[in-house]
Amino acid sequence: MKRRDFFKSALAAGVGLVGASALRPVYASDMMEFKGPEVPDVDPVKVAEHCYSIPAMGPHPTPDNFGMFSNPGFVVTEKGVVVVDTGSSLQIGEMILRQIKKITDQPVVKVINTHFHGDHWLGNHAFVNAYPNVEIYSHQKCIDNLKSGQDKFWFDFMQQNTNNKITGTVITLPNKTFAGGETFEVGGVKFKIHHFGKVHTDSDISVEVSTDKVMYMGDMVMRRIANMEDGSFRGSIDALSQVAEMDIDTFIPMHGTPDDVKLINEGREFMETIYTNVEELYDEGLSDFEMKPKIMEKPFMKDVASQWPGYEDTLGKFIVVAIKEVEQAMFA
Repeated sequence: MKRRDFFKSALAAGVGLVGASALRPVYASDMMEFKGPEVPDVDPVKVAEHCYSIPAMGPHPTPDNFGMFSNPGFVVTEKGVVVVDTGSSLQIGEMILRQIKKITDQPVVKVINTHFHGDHWLGNHAFVNAYPNVEIYSHQKCIDNLKSGQDKFWFDFMQQNTNNKITGTVITLPNKTFAGGETFEVGGVKFKIHHFGKVHTDSDISVEVSTDKVMYMGDMVMRRIANMEDGSFRGSIDALSQVAEMDIDTFIPMHGTPDDVKLINEGREFMETIYTNVEELYDEGLSDFEMKPKIMEKPFMKDVASQWPGYEDTLGKFIVVAIKEVEQAMFA
């Protein structure tokens, strides 16, 4: 059987291949032989004069939502478009490009990846295909993490969780870096980049669109309980405390809906509720499974956080991570 026919039959049978091009992630130098299905269009939401967000199709990656579980964003200016996060696949990146074309004929001049988790960068190659010289920015630690094996991990993760629907995605890393503190202007729209240290990951950057008083937050805050294993509770509390004092009207999370400073305050209270209670309960000698019901009884958890996707399934993992951070602080 020819290799092309093999992959077609394997995908049709739902064989759960990991990797989908020779059972490994594909890089730009490899020949493409097959491609997963097109992602349906999701209309962008205009958040401010220049700022847009494309809503996720679900809170977690599944075959039904094609791995479209985060909110890619873009900023339209008179001289070009700045894209913030490119989704989980080539196909999602292509869908983002179609949505941009509905609004403007301006080219994409910058792509920014907020951190190294796969739903924020795996769509990069769609933009390279469309604009071969496009600049793709991230923090250097994002690139370092990807080169250390996170690129393959996230490719495989998205393949597994979408039943191989990201097939055809080419791993394309950022080619420029931001350290935080940079300002730039595109078509009269002013931007500022922020890096607060270790928050959701050590590579998080947020993108302030100063002209619109909007900030794309990446995953530093979200109305969802997911992955905290690469992050820091204390770092999150400190970062969100700083963000809450900024002159920003609207915050755009990559999971959840845009909101005012209430989003930031809720995110900080969630992190504080877990971390401060874990500190106290750890001193009392409680285990993680003994802590969980006590923390779930706290008013914020009952009234607010319990409504977020992933609460029941993932809260225990957050507590385990908080315990590790408490122990690290004790012995530092």
